[in-house]
Amino acid sequence: MLYSMTGFGSAFFEGFGKRVQLEIRALNGKQLDINFKSPPIYRAIEPQLRKLISQKLHRGKIDAYINMTFTGEEVATFNEPLIEAYGRSLQSINDKLGLSNNNLLSVIMDLPNVLLTPDKMSDEEIQATIQLFEEALAKVVEYRTTEGATLEEDFKLRINLIVQKLEKVKELEPNRINLVRLRLQQTLDKYIQKKDIDENRLEQELVYYLDKFDITEEIVRLSSNCQLFLDTLEQSDKKKGKKLNFISQEIGREINTIGSKANDKDIQAVVVEMKDELEKIKEQLLNIV
Repeated sequence: MLYSMTGFGSAFFEGFGKRVQLEIRALNGKQLDINFKSPPIYRAIEPQLRKLISQKLHRGKIDAYINMTFTGEEVATFNEPLIEAYGRSLQSINDKLGLSNNNLLSVIMDLPNVLLTPDKMSDEEIQATIQLFEEALAKVVEYRTTEGATLEEDFKLRINLIVQKLEKVKELEPNRINLVRLRLQQTLDKYIQKKDIDENRLEQELVYYLDKFDITEEIVRLSSNCQLFLDTLEQSDKKKGKKLNFISQEIGREINTIGSKANDKDIQAVVVEMKDELEKIKEQLLNIV
């Protein structure tokens, strides 16, 4: 099974005098890169939450957000001395400028440190927050799993198309060798008289020359690498993106060698089609864990 690096999960709860909204977004990344944004009160459990991410998501750029608002005065109180000080200062300014004091309180409530908030959570709230985080993580994993299954089917389709096109190359190969031999013979007949040719030496040179054009080894390796790609898709390992990327590079190397050695327009046309399928695979592999 494959897992996409793209994913999203969110969770929400209201309790302990707070309303908490948590979001986790996952994008492509070569390594695991976690970006955490949360109110200061959650900093104490951030290492634990990061560990949960690394255990579940393994790879990618992960953005985790915790948004919190208070819902009750039992956990948030007003800093009355500071409010009074703000009030006296603002009222003095208003009096000097001849301004109204009607909206003075609303202005004060937007100033820093007016609301006193607790600097730590209870054990019960910590457990509730961790459970909420695990719920959001599970949704990310589910998202990644669904998208990964879609990509896996696409990979299988395109690898099988490459294999089918490789069979076409095999069909064209015998005729290609015969044409190469014929062209060589025609060139020799054109520039060298028959009586001046050592037939045994000519045959040796033809064998040597044709061997340089032989693509049998590349065909075998390409077929083997395509099967290895399909076998790797079936493995239980959750982190297969890098391995599949390496195999795709080997597939590309064999396709390129076949194209450069073929010296045949029909085979080269098939090679172009195989390259097109492989490029689509490589693009999607960037999104695999």
